[in-house]
Amino acid sequence: MMINGTELGVREPLLHSKLTVPRTVSTLIPRPRLDDRLMDAMSGNMTLVCAPAGYGKTTLVSEWLLQQERQTAWVSLDVGDNQGSRFWRYITAAIAKAFPTYEGEVQPVLPLLHTEGYDQGLIVCLNMLDKLDQELILVLDDFHVIQNEILLASFAYFTDYLPKCIHVCLISRTEPAFSVARMEARQLASRLNAEDMRFTEKEGAQFFEHTDLPLNTELSSVLVRKTEGWITGLKLASIAMRRQENKESFIHNFAGDSREVKRYLFEEVFSAQGDRMKQFLLTCSILKRWNVSLSMAVSGFEDSRELIESIERSHLFVVALDDKGEWFRFHHLFLEFLLRRLEQNEQVNKRLLYKAAGDWCCEQRLEEEAVEYYLQGQYYEQAVLLLSEMTSRVVNWEWSNLQKWLSAIPSDILLQHPVLFFSYANSLIAEESGEISEGEALLHQADAWYAEAYEGLSEVQHHEYLAMSHYVRGTLMVFGRNDLKLAKQEYEQVVRYAPNGIKIIFGQPEKPLQPITVKTYKIGRGHASRSIAAPYTMQMAQVYQAVNPIFLGKLYLNHAEVLYYWNDLSAAADYVSRAMTWISQNPNRPEHDLVASWILQAKLKAAEGHMFEALELLEGGQRRMKWMDIPRGMEILHLEGIRLQLQYGDPAPALAWGEQCHLSSRDRVSVFELFDYQLLARVLVLQGRWEEAEELLDRLLYLAESEMRPIDAAEILCITAVMLQSREEQRRAHIQLEEALQVSEANDFTRIFLDEGAPVMGMLHELIRAKQRGQHRGKDSASLSFVRSILAAADGMAESVDSPLEALLTSREMDVFQGLLDHLSGREIAEKLNVTYETVKTHRKRIYSKLNAANLSEAIAQAEKLSDPKRTNKLQI
Repeated sequence: MMINGTELGVREPLLHSKLTVPRTVSTLIPRPRLDDRLMDAMSGNMTLVCAPAGYGKTTLVSEWLLQQERQTAWVSLDVGDNQGSRFWRYITAAIAKAFPTYEGEVQPVLPLLHTEGYDQGLIVCLNMLDKLDQELILVLDDFHVIQNEILLASFAYFTDYLPKCIHVCLISRTEPAFSVARMEARQLASRLNAEDMRFTEKEGAQFFEHTDLPLNTELSSVLVRKTEGWITGLKLASIAMRRQENKESFIHNFAGDSREVKRYLFEEVFSAQGDRMKQFLLTCSILKRWNVSLSMAVSGFEDSRELIESIERSHLFVVALDDKGEWFRFHHLFLEFLLRRLEQNEQVNKRLLYKAAGDWCCEQRLEEEAVEYYLQGQYYEQAVLLLSEMTSRVVNWEWSNLQKWLSAIPSDILLQHPVLFFSYANSLIAEESGEISEGEALLHQADAWYAEAYEGLSEVQHHEYLAMSHYVRGTLMVFGRNDLKLAKQEYEQVVRYAPNGIKIIFGQPEKPLQPITVKTYKIGRGHASRSIAAPYTMQMAQVYQAVNPIFLGKLYLNHAEVLYYWNDLSAAADYVSRAMTWISQNPNRPEHDLVASWILQAKLKAAEGHMFEALELLEGGQRRMKWMDIPRGMEILHLEGIRLQLQYGDPAPALAWGEQCHLSSRDRVSVFELFDYQLLARVLVLQGRWEEAEELLDRLLYLAESEMRPIDAAEILCITAVMLQSREEQRRAHIQLEEALQVSEANDFTRIFLDEGAPVMGMLHELIRAKQRGQHRGKDSASLSFVRSILAAADGMAESVDSPLEALLTSREMDVFQGLLDHLSGREIAEKLNVTYETVKTHRKRIYSKLNAANLSEAIAQAEKLSDPKRTNKLQI
């Protein structure tokens, strides 16, 4: 995809060294007692290895993994993973190293996992993990860096519902901020703590046997006791003893609490180094990870390779991050010590070190790390310049990372770059971001800045600023206010000020593959009605034509789908054809639009009576998805074929699928799996498994309503109504159908009911009669004209429902009369029917005239005389 001449599609790079089990650089001491504990813990969901720094947690687990025949996935976490979806992206990438197909299936839901809606995305992830045919051990090292409340809550949910084939091991300095005790009580979690991790006297003796400073059992036992089995303390002591002539005296005089021990021993280790090594260690301490080239760029030392080799030989608290031994990081305790020393050293310009690191990362195309180094060094202009140059890739990186970077830049600098500022604000508001209030605050801040800077801006700058401001406000109206009328007005201003397009950075919404794209958006009441959505779409088409024409593919496809639900099939066919023109030119995840367009075209073919062509089209799509290696695409198209055959009278494929599918009415269901589970509900109804169907349908309805998905909600209510009618619970069936009508009328969705066929058409006739008897009425009830419009479109699918009262009054007069029966005011009736108040007054006068009535009471009495005298229910005032 191109935006302003730049290509999209490159995702945020991951550091693959973080996904590698750390390589041990020191001699190991066998610890079978702990290996056995780790093995026993495999019967639960999770193992927690929790102890302060320097107790050998990482070494223990990494070496234990080498003994396992199970698949393993490792993530070395750092503070950068505590924001946004990077935490889950690394977990996903680690799992994908063992099971390559996993990443492609769950990638679209990853942006959800750092939002309040994390459970919907995690259900997809967990269901995919449940399909794995091998055991997997997932290890998260340095879990204590994760402090974000939502990330912790999402991970707790993840561990609670892990499939049996997955075991999680957390390595942490501190207790995780979620209830491990609750999992332990349920025998789902086990732990190793500091007491377990301490070296015993026997292990201490073995440790010194492997050094070039062997001690007798008595002296090694003294050191173990004085260090309280702290492994790094023993290692530090062994290094310090190399300079001691009287080692026995050193050991017996060795004392102090752990803090003093750390400080003393690190001082001893550091002071033992030459001046050049000291300087090298201090300058490299600003780096999260380093290799020869990077350390040389930052330190300026040409002999960096020799210095690194010396560090390795001396075991100076470094951790190798890859199998080749090219990338390293410092042990956390040693890093903290070095950084404190660096802060105290006034002769070193730390800002210049960060700049050197940023410059090197730029040259190596490691832009993400470069931006972070520039920001740490407060080189804001360099960071902004790099971000501006990176726009072709930022659009596909997580918005949360962009937010983190931009939030570190002073506002007065950021506002000098409106593209970045408004891209930031837009990312907080658009799609599933959910940071509406924060986005609004940025807009207010921008307004204040603009008022002050107004006189000094050129006309071009004025127009650029206003166009982007209106665009972001349009986004706010769509996703924050669900007001497409106001959104349309904002987008009109975008075209006014920037007829040739704006330069704002667009993030690509990442959602799971769905059969109908319009269902992936939250739709408020009336948000998709024809009077609002059609002009909004035309305005957006004008904006996209200037900004990026390829966006028209998704826009036209969404509009075609809405036209289908409005039952304007010819217009839907026209717009899906237009959409395909642009979709075919989009290289960026085209399957999302292709699958939805094939399904819409198949539905249109089936509606015309060409079922063979519909199924053939879906089968062709399946072949394309197989060629593109997108299993979920194949599955969705296969399920749509089954659904279409069931809809048009052939239940055999659905029943066969129901016998073989792995779905259950008791499964946890994500909003992104509604399509699958609606089909399951239909199959359960077919099989007469009504209790299971009702339980599932109740949960699906709650999910659809809570996620503002009225199309799904109406379909679920229709399935429920058919089920209740099959059980001869007619009144309950009518209530469910009335709710479906209420949900659909505001958005003009008539096709939902037509697709359900004769059973629903028959119930609609019965519902009209019930309404005429005074039932299913109320302020929010569906209008008779909406029900009639569905029946009229059915083209003879059920018999005429004309009554003497309907013969006397026009359909619009019947709607006004219903509003009077519901005790609505004239203005409320006008609002409900989308007509003027004067029109309502005119209709009311005609109704009273035709019924020879002076008021509502007399009108009702006359209407009763026209109705069936045998009825038991009277029209209610």
